[in-house]
Amino acid sequence: MRQFQDEFLGYRPPPKWGILAIAVMGFVLGCDQSTDSTPENHEESSNTTSEGTTTALRSDLGQILDLLRSGPTGAARIRLKKILDQNPTDGQAAFLYGLSLHQEKRYSEARTYFEQALEHAPEYATTHHFLGWCLFYEGELELARTSFSRHTKLVEGEGDDHFAMGLIALEQNNLANAESCFEIALQCFEALPAFDGRAREQGKTLARLGELAEVLGNLDLAAERLSKATEL
Repeated sequence: MRQFQDEFLGYRPPPKWGILAIAVMGFVLGCDQSTDSTPENHEESSNTTSEGTTTALRSDLGQILDLLRSGPTGAARIRLKKILDQNPTDGQAAFLYGLSLHQEKRYSEARTYFEQALEHAPEYATTHHFLGWCLFYEGELELARTSFSRHTKLVEGEGDDHFAMGLIALEQNNLANAESCFEIALQCFEALPAFDGRAREQGKTLARLGELAEVLGNLDLAAERLSKATEL
């Protein structure tokens, strides 16, 4: 899910306790890696998918994804609206329309299109992940957890799902579960092939684990994790 995660998931809600303010936790929207902009190469990560599901965006939608990557979403939405007017059951077009709204943090509106996308293209697994973030930001934590969990079953090895579930556990003050989720997320990120954003993913997760260790009174472990986070 690299081409979506780097462009549109470069932000996270701040920690509720405000224990730390370190650079590794600060993210910006935008791509920090070079990508091939040809539609044929708009494929997601090579993580294993369940039979009957896909993480590959349809090639004819690749240029619209490029428009979303470039910043302003208006031109992309005009093209997507034309597609959806002609074919209201185009689930992947609905996904991209929702993604354009998600990029603008219009989560309630984006949720509507992601749900439409799942109705008409249930095989497109990526929708579950982004629906999960919409639900998270709307405060629907259990529904968000369900979406992220479903995505982990459809696409193995996506650390961002486990990271998100760790944030949900933090919101619910379930520190043990949060730590477990972040540890799994870290393992997933470490197992990924090298890409420009991998160190950032590892760093943000180590920073959360450091926060948890500090809250739980394990200051040596906290210092170790935070030191590693700042080195990445």
